[in-house]
Amino acid sequence: MLRNYFKMAWRALRKQRLYSILNISGLAIGLATAMLLLLWIHHEYGYDRFHVNHERIVKMMLNISSDSQETQTYGWVAAPVADAMKREIPGVIQTSCSWEQKAVFTRREVTDEETGMVVDPAFLEIFDFPLLKGDQKTALRAPNSLIITRKLAEKYFGAADPIGQVVRLDQTTDSKIVGVLADIPGNSSLQFDFLTPLPKDPASESWLEVKANVFAMVEPKLTNIRLEQQLQTMTKRHLPDWLRGWSYFPHKLDDLYLQSNFKNGRNTSGGRITYVHFFTWVAVFVLLIAVVNFVNLSTARATERAREVGVRKAVGAGKWMLIGQFLGESMLLTGLAGIIALGIIAGMLPVFNNLLQKHIVIDWLNPLYWAAYLAVLLVTGLLAGLYPAFVLSGFKPVLVLNGLKTNAAGGAAWLRKGLVIIQFTAASMLLVGTGVVYQQIDFIRKKNLGYQQHNLIRFEAKGLTEPAAYQHAKTVLANVPGIEAVSGANASIQGTFGRNYVEWGAETPERVMFTVISGDHDLLSTLQTRITQGRNFSTRFGRDSLAVILNEAAARRLKLKEPLGKQIRINTKEYQIIGITKDFHVASAHQEIEPTVILYNTPGIKFFFARISTQNQSIILQKLNTAYQTLRPGIPLNFQFLDQEYNRVYQSEMQIGSLAKWFSVIAVLLSCMGLFGLASFSVERRTKEIAIRKVLGASLASVFSLITRDFVGLVGIALVVAAFPSWYIMNAWLGNFAYSVHIGAGLFVLVGALTVGLAILTVSWQSIRAAIMNPVDNLRAE
Repeated sequence: MLRNYFKMAWRALRKQRLYSILNISGLAIGLATAMLLLLWIHHEYGYDRFHVNHERIVKMMLNISSDSQETQTYGWVAAPVADAMKREIPGVIQTSCSWEQKAVFTRREVTDEETGMVVDPAFLEIFDFPLLKGDQKTALRAPNSLIITRKLAEKYFGAADPIGQVVRLDQTTDSKIVGVLADIPGNSSLQFDFLTPLPKDPASESWLEVKANVFAMVEPKLTNIRLEQQLQTMTKRHLPDWLRGWSYFPHKLDDLYLQSNFKNGRNTSGGRITYVHFFTWVAVFVLLIAVVNFVNLSTARATERAREVGVRKAVGAGKWMLIGQFLGESMLLTGLAGIIALGIIAGMLPVFNNLLQKHIVIDWLNPLYWAAYLAVLLVTGLLAGLYPAFVLSGFKPVLVLNGLKTNAAGGAAWLRKGLVIIQFTAASMLLVGTGVVYQQIDFIRKKNLGYQQHNLIRFEAKGLTEPAAYQHAKTVLANVPGIEAVSGANASIQGTFGRNYVEWGAETPERVMFTVISGDHDLLSTLQTRITQGRNFSTRFGRDSLAVILNEAAARRLKLKEPLGKQIRINTKEYQIIGITKDFHVASAHQEIEPTVILYNTPGIKFFFARISTQNQSIILQKLNTAYQTLRPGIPLNFQFLDQEYNRVYQSEMQIGSLAKWFSVIAVLLSCMGLFGLASFSVERRTKEIAIRKVLGASLASVFSLITRDFVGLVGIALVVAAFPSWYIMNAWLGNFAYSVHIGAGLFVLVGALTVGLAILTVSWQSIRAAIMNPVDNLRAE
């Protein structure tokens, strides 16, 4: 009997080729899209889960608050926290202190800058980064030892064994390679290519210097709440009373990548997880649209098979036998779609990885992958075939054999209309979401940052930070033809900044944490920020080392009517306010511009900034590199354009925008495929009606309108249904940005016009075909 079911199913598919193609291709595209998204979601959830003890690893975070300011959260803490936690908090098994570091590697003819970490020996005990060569117990204990990844080993040593070999770092230090790590997985929050020991015991460092990543592995019974309480007690023992606004708390390693948004000192459960949730629903919607297509087309064809059902029931076929037959057809169709979907997935996965800059792979030999895929196929087949099976098997033989309409068919018509509305509601919501994402990205990219980021490059001042060396380097670099301005600062402008307490007022001084940037007298002119009050730093004024310039946000925070000439205190030192500069972004648009103080202080310089001419930039950069080589022989100039760096900050949003764009196109395509099939069926059902109308004088336009208006009406209802939820969801997403666009009515009008236009275009071919049919041919049988 099973063989007979599949034989009948195959005949039905061959007989109705158009609908079979639409069903199979729609399901295949829906399955492939859903599976690609599920692979990405699985990859995102897999971040840091490869560590054996990932559930027991936490990272220390720092909250800094004051009575008059919202609490700020930082991922860096004081280095001694690691040692104190291990000694003073029961349940803390091991701690590790580390921070990022870049170094120029030189090995014979190969010289390049690499990114690594300075770590203590406990780092490899907490994290599972397997050593391919070397001894984990002794590695990183000797000064100037070095562990590199396999990628670096192949880069600098080829097929030779690197253990015991020497690499020169920054042309100053010879480091001995004592281990080779497996390449760091792409779904690791910690990314590095080398590890080197801490220069000194972190316990001896200052509790006031915030610069380290501190991780801890804890016992399962030690909850985050209990650990946070213990951290508060520990903090009181080590921090001075005037830092009572500082508090440490643990953040789970499992949440480090996905849930990274903090507001007023607490995790908002925002960040990357919002995109994971969003695309989980996109996967569900796309698959649902594909299943809806199948249900729609299957129920639409139900009356075509009514006589077949009537005959089979008349000769003894039971209801469950018919249900089994039609479910078998559904499973056969789903199986064919599943095979095609596998081909689509294999072909599109490299493109998908390139779009997201990921390395997602499918383990074809893993039975769990196959079990999951077969489960998706089974559920899809059941969902897609269950209702049509019950509709078809419920026909009464007496009615269908006499050519009478069945109630089931009439009810199915209402179902089809409802499913079309669901399809286009989902598609319209995706289109609105895509439009909002692109508007926000465009707004961010074109936003006035308060300084001119174009044609501005940044590079490290490592080895040139002493005042005399810095001044000499600045003179050499400024004399390069095409270099319009050169300056230096202690911060990268787009990244991490120092913060310090600022006090003002004599009787009841107010004390608030401000961003503090140190630079030379040319910093603001090189950045091309505008001084709105007062003056810039100048070498003509000898006391400018005790002067400060505030941004407008800081001036507002001070609440001083005439801030120029007033005194503020930073680390108990008095500074005079000499100028106010226009607000400029030192972080992403996710955050509001912070109150910022600019100091004239060259000993703290860490970065050079150079503004270059727009003409012949490649030649200018070559000359700049040559000049830099005279200052640091053998060290290549590694620079970043600040506008490109700024765009990288929003790379995640851009990737999400690209994903949303393609999947909204797929959702609309699937919806239109279903609409095309229904329009084709509608024309076939109403052939004689159209012929009679034409005989009675109906025009081509009226026949076209007759077929089109019903479907356009359904799409219109879908647009109305989609309007509020899409506005609400995207408005909540925009809430993650301190500066965002407004969702105007124009976007909804555009999406509505596009959706209705596509719907009309989809059904127009069938409508035109119906309008130009010869009525004589269609009425001859009567």
